[in-house]
Amino acid sequence: MLTDQQLSELFTEGTAPERDPAFALRVAAEIGRTRLRMRFLALALRAAAMLMLSVAIVVASRLIEPVLAPLVEGAPQFMGVPLPMVVLGGVLVAGLILRAPLHIPLRRLVSPPS
Repeated sequence: MLTDQQLSELFTEGTAPERDPAFALRVAAEIGRTRLRMRFLALALRAAAMLMLSVAIVVASRLIEPVLAPLVEGAPQFMGVPLPMVVLGGVLVAGLILRAPLHIPLRRLVSPPS
C-alpha cells in the first residue's frame, strides 16, 4: 500500500511535461521552426540592406556622372560605358562579393540545427 506522499510523488513524476516524449518532441520541433524563421528573417534583412546600398550607389553614380564626364570623356569605352567607370564598378562588385560571407552565413542557413 502506498502512502499519500508516495502516491503524490508518483503522480507528479508520471505527469510532468518534460517526461512526456510527445510533448518534448513538439517543443523541439517548435524551437527548430522558430530558429529557421529567425535565420530567414536575418537573411531577408541583410538582403534588404544590400538592396538599399545598391540603390544608393546607383543614385550616387547618377549624381556624380556630370562631374566625372569631363574626366572620362576621352577614355576608351566598353559597351558604351567609359572604361574607368567599368573598372570602378568591378572593384565595388568584387568588394561586395568578398564581404558577403561575413554578412550572409549560408552554411548556418543550410546546415541542420545542432
